[in-house]
Amino acid sequence: MSITNIKTSKKIEVLLRLLDKNESLSDATSKAGLDIRKVKQIIRKQY
Repeated sequence: MSITNIKTSKKIEVLLRLLDKNESLSDATSKAGLDIRKVKQIIRKQY
């Protein structure tokens, strides 16, 4: 299955799992198939 066919919620789960394993934010975002700018917006909204 292509990364583009995965829901955003699953991509965020992958992102969090990678961050938990000490991946950098930029690497984890890329591996999860997310846009770094969108992830930073989500983080800012939470804090």
